[in-house]
Formats: sequence, structure tokens, C-alpha cells
Amino acid sequence: MIGAAPRLLGPVAVETPPKLAARGYVEEEWFVEGAADAYDPDGACLDRDVAYSTRLVVRRPADFGRASGTAFFDPLHMIGEMPASWFASDWFMRQGHVWVGVSVHNSSFGEAYGFVGGIDALKERDPVRYASLYLAAFDRPPPRRSHPGPAGTDSFALKWNMAMAHPQGYLIVAGIAHALRDASEFDDLGIRRIYGCGASQTANFWRLFVDHGWHERGRAAEGEPPFEAYVFMVAPGPSTLPVDAVVVNILSEAEVVGTIVPPMTALADSEQPRTRGIELPGAPHSIGDARVGLPGGAHDHTSEPYEAFLTATLAALDEWVCAGVPMPHVGCIARDPHSVDGVGRDEFGNALGGLRVPWLEAPRAQYLPRCACGPTLGEVIPFDAERLRRLYPEPEAHVTPWRRAVQRLLEDRLLLAEDAGALLP
Repeated sequence: MIGAAPRLLGPVAVETPPKLAARGYVEEEWFVEGAADAYDPDGACLDRDVAYSTRLVVRRPADFGRASGTAFFDPLHMIGEMPASWFASDWFMRQGHVWVGVSVHNSSFGEAYGFVGGIDALKERDPVRYASLYLAAFDRPPPRRSHPGPAGTDSFALKWNMAMAHPQGYLIVAGIAHALRDASEFDDLGIRRIYGCGASQTANFWRLFVDHGWHERGRAAEGEPPFEAYVFMVAPGPSTLPVDAVVVNILSEAEVVGTIVPPMTALADSEQPRTRGIELPGAPHSIGDARVGLPGGAHDHTSEPYEAFLTATLAALDEWVCAGVPMPHVGCIARDPHSVDGVGRDEFGNALGGLRVPWLEAPRAQYLPRCACGPTLGEVIPFDAERLRRLYPEPEAHVTPWRRAVQRLLEDRLLLAEDAGALLP
């Protein structure tokens, strides 16, 4: 159903980053050529067997014998080729997992919104190395309109144009996934399981992939699906759930209150199909992004290590696929229909429910899912000295509940032991 296997050229020499080399990993780049049908965001075919040339990045153990058989697979973001799952790199390298990133975006979205994106960003970085890259672009404007957002951007058009930047992407990633298992070039890696990961825009890529039936249509001739699991971060999950793949949907509080798009709720937990929904209170859309000094005044931005819980989620996902051990359950963030943003909050204004992080169980600040200086950033408002004295009469009184929260997360498999030390006060 996915057509001829892609042609693999490489690996092309890449300078392995020192952090990877020190951990016994290497980075390789491959060029991938083939032909793939192109589809619009509604699933209508735009053209058949359109030639493409793109690239994939592979980060793997230098010693093939250390490879675990698991690969995490990211379609790289149209802005800056950002990866979705590489935040878990330390855990990947401890386990011997392979990480794969694939460029699937043409330059159309960047051209429409005034930046250099997709494969054009690669060509700008190295015009000679990436001169051959080509992903088809089609002039199909949005068929519907919606009310412009605060910046005058039609929100439906924004999502439509984002998806029009990867019309061939669905068959490209399915073809590469099967090549990772079957092509002789990758035999030494022994890949048996591949998990598709996305965040924000690339999570929406996977949503369209699943909802338009590519998990089924992208099967190999023998019936194997292209991916054994899908991870949708800070974006909605699919409405169609595969029967033979695990689906994990992770939302920050920013999605719950509706910072960028209307409010969302994570997918409901299910044992068949295998699904988990996780909501992170106090977290912004850009998890781990604590930029400061942006226009609009000084703000303290959320910089707590939420990535530790995302890493534990990937570890639990792998255990569910490999060993049949179901992932833990996480309650939703509390909803309150009488609250101005629909979220139930404690006396400090922090969200109730969800994954209970220690800085909310022993709070010393209010954690807001968005900041006045940027809708994707979270803001932290520290408690004043008087409130801190009332809450914690002794200087270290917050340590006990904080440590208790960390211990509970460890017991519930929502935090890895290797990451616990970074969370202790």
C-alpha cells in the first residue's frame, strides 16, 4: 500500500556531537529518494507518485550490539527542524535506543508566514550538501475560513497551511519506517519497534497520519504496521485509535485552558485499544523553554524539569509494547465550569489534578500556563516573603512534602530513579 521502497544513500559523513560520542553514540545522515502520493489536510489526493528527495538523521550506539531494537521516530518540525523526542536523549543512550529524525516539510509554510522553514532551512544552512532535496508543494488554498486570531491570522488557514507543508510526508515516513526494519543498510541495528513521536505541529502530523488511515494503509505486504506506538505531545490525539499500537496523548495546562487553540482534554485511558492520556498542571505549551528578556517587561518563565516526566512516559510506553506491562494512569487536571478558564485551582491559583509535580505539592510560587509576553511560555509568580513564612514557618519546611511528592512519582512509575535527583530540593 505504500509503493516502492525508498532508495537510501549513505551514510553521509557527519561530525558526531561530543555529548553523543562520549556516551558511545554516533550520528549519521542518510539521503532518501523515492516517489510518494501527495494528500491535502482533508485526505484528498493531490497527485500520484511524485518524486521526492529528503534526508534522515540517525543517532545510534556505535557498538551495534548495544542497540535495543527500539527506535524513536520524529518528523522534524517545519521551524528549525526541531525534534520532538530528543529531550529523552540521556535515557535513549542509557538504553541503547535509536533515534531517527526525518525532514518531511517543504518550504511553503515558511514562505507564506515570512520565515525560512522546512527543507529550505537546510539549504540555507548548507547549500551544497542539501542542494538535491526536493519535496513537492501544491497551491491549494484553505477551503474554509475562521475568525482571525489576535494577530489577524485565520486559525483554520494556519492549520491548513501547516499540513499543506507535508503533503507527501505520510507515505515518506511509512516507507522509511519499513526500511529501518527491512533494508540491508540497517540490518545491524536490529530495529523491531518504532514509535512515532510529535509535539505541537508534528503531533498534528501524526494525528492526520492516523485519522486518515495511514496506520492501516501503510502496512507492509506481510501486514506489519509502520509504527508500534504514537506519542502526541501538546496537541490533540487522533479520533481513530489503532487496535495494534499504543497511543499516548500528553497535554500541558496551556492546551487545557486553550492558549493557542480551543481547550482540549487528553485522550481517555483504555486497555483496548491501548491508550493513555496525561495532563501536566503548571506546564506551558513550550515545555522546557524558559526564555527571558522578551518584549513586554521582565517575567519569570517556567523552567522546571517537566522533561523528566515525559522521559518516564516514554520508558513506560516502551515497557508496555515490549513486555505487556500497562502504563500507569494519570488523572486529568481538575475542571471547574465556574472558573474563568475552566480549570479547578487551589488557594494559590495553581491547577488541581493531573500529574502532581513536587513544585505544586509544596508550592513556593504560582505557575501559570501562559505569559503576557508570549502565549507558548509559562509564567512563574513567586510567593512573597510573608506568604512563604505562613506556609513554611521553618526555612526547610517545604522539603518534606516535596520529597514525599517525588517518592510518590517514583512509586507510580511517573519518574525514573535516574532523574529523581534533579528534582530533589
